Amino acid sequence: EARHFTDPQSRPASGPAQVLRLRSDDQLLVLFRRGSDEAFSVLVDRYRTRLLAYTRRMLGGSQQDAEDALQDVFLRAYGSLRADERPVSVRAWLYRVAHNRCVDQIRRTGPAPEDIYAVSRGTSVDPADACERREDLRQVVSDIGRLPENQRSALLLREIDGLTYNELAATLDLSLRP
Repeated sequence: EARHFTDPQSRPASGPAQVLRLRSDDQLLVLFRRGSDEAFSVLVDRYRTRLLAYTRRMLGGSQQDAEDALQDVFLRAYGSLRADERPVSVRAWLYRVAHNRCVDQIRRTGPAPEDIYAVSRGTSVDPADACERREDLRQVVSDIGRLPENQRSALLLREIDGLTYNELAATLDLSLRP
């Protein structure tokens, strides 16, 4: 059964949901695994904006692709977290699911050249400046695209959500070297 997770601003901020918002991720996970869909909704509310920013950057800035990926992340999380009782760090686990979902999509498709050029368009009238900006952007996109997936994801996670190195390692299933 497909579920739709609504925008957090569309829900009233009172009653049991307000009390649940004060709970830790671990407490919400326990409640969710015991059958509280409202606890899962609080987790969705808590991480929706940050995960949307992450998926959007991973997928080249497309809002629609990012929202589709995010919807899939929360659907996968709903089923997996309810079915599995092992302890997880919810934040790192959600980022890992989002990372894997984005990598799957990136492997299937690449950004369209017109999307790359659209980002570089500015208000400058000088054609030489515009050409230089496009070339600079093309070089940055190319450089980032050549990074291994884990490095590209780590860069985005540090910039978007300020994850610590330990959180990055857990999210990307990597070990830290002393």
